[in-house]
Amino acid sequence: MGIIAIVGRPNVGKSSLFNRLLGRREAIVDDFPGVTRDRLYGEMEWGGKRFYIVDTGGIMGDTADGSADIMDKMAIQVKHALGESDGVIFVLDGRDGVAPMDAEIASMLRRSGRRVVVAVNKLDNPGNLDAVYDAASLGFEKVLPVSAVHNFNMGDLLDEMAAFLPDDRSDAGEEEISGEIPVALVGRPNVGKSSLLNALAGSDRSLVSEIPGTTRDVVDCVVELDGQKYRFLDTAGLRRKSKIDEDVEYYSAVRTYQAIDRCRVAVVLLDAAEIATDQDKRLLSHVLRRGRGLVIAVNKWDLAPKNAKIGDTIREKLRDELPFAEHAPVIFMSALTKRGIDKLGSRISAVNENTRRRIPTSELNRLVREVLVFERMPGDGRGRYLKIYFCTQADGSPPAFVFFVNDEKLAGKPFERRLENILRGMADFSGAPIRLFLRNKKDKNPA
Repeated sequence: MGIIAIVGRPNVGKSSLFNRLLGRREAIVDDFPGVTRDRLYGEMEWGGKRFYIVDTGGIMGDTADGSADIMDKMAIQVKHALGESDGVIFVLDGRDGVAPMDAEIASMLRRSGRRVVVAVNKLDNPGNLDAVYDAASLGFEKVLPVSAVHNFNMGDLLDEMAAFLPDDRSDAGEEEISGEIPVALVGRPNVGKSSLLNALAGSDRSLVSEIPGTTRDVVDCVVELDGQKYRFLDTAGLRRKSKIDEDVEYYSAVRTYQAIDRCRVAVVLLDAAEIATDQDKRLLSHVLRRGRGLVIAVNKWDLAPKNAKIGDTIREKLRDELPFAEHAPVIFMSALTKRGIDKLGSRISAVNENTRRRIPTSELNRLVREVLVFERMPGDGRGRYLKIYFCTQADGSPPAFVFFVNDEKLAGKPFERRLENILRGMADFSGAPIRLFLRNKKDKNPA
């Protein structure tokens, strides 16, 4: 997934445009310049391509007059947008014409050689093209009149954005060709991701520091363990959104999500001294929602309390706090002393295989005939109960199972969780998310 950044001076409608393109209210929108403080991103698909779109508002500093260093901050903003993005939407205010600050931004964009489309916003009257001609004087080939408020010309703008992006590549194809298993090392800042990568690689491949957030980029490193090659993607630590107060930090967070999209298996590092924080939970759920294999690594085990039952205590806490990830293998390790990291390769390989594991259709339908006949099936309270006719496993990864039923509306989340538990009892799906689809039997193309 690529990145498209929205840049422009304050109050030209960047956040409104961001919300309109996503089709939902994600960014704070206000007429007061500089109201957006957090960096926000959203996922989109257009023209068969999936990408992140980034709202880069909030460039105004908290100086005495609110504007003394605005161009310095603007330069930093545009620099990072150009460095991390595949393309840029340069937003102008069509009612103001080209302002001096717009010309400064345009100069930076032209020097970069990055692909740019100029969106002349707030053109509520499509017939008013003077602002478009004015914007064309900035020297960019693509200039579009748009109105985020009135949804004018959004389709054309999306077409231009999609043209910035390369065709999607399959991470499955990459693995099959290279023989490498792509693995993302993710977790909160300063949890030990870079130290783990260095311990695995046997060299200081990634910068290690006591200061949280040292790693800015995604660092690829190929390591061979027990004859299997792994491509480790070391990533910047994710912070709470309120803590992301620098452009470079924001883009690092987006690139972390890109690394998860690239990987087959994600190793989520937890700090033994602070287990299962809210950030940990959000990150773990994101990995599973993306359909990636999951290994939980409890790092800094050398600093854990010297208690014979500490391992059981932490496992119990993980079960209580992370019930949605209880299928994932857990490793206790120390990147500093290298204790436990020898188990990491085998766990990753096993989870990778589990994400591709298949159950024969004959066994699945034996499940329907023999197991579910003893289940109390959910109903509507009026004597009508769910019936499962047959089941099949769809192609691809992660494992996905399609149950053909009389009425999918009769099933609820508790019953789906019960189905998942039954499937996990039939084969080893440790670390692999399972997708369930209930389809009415009349559906011709359920998958």
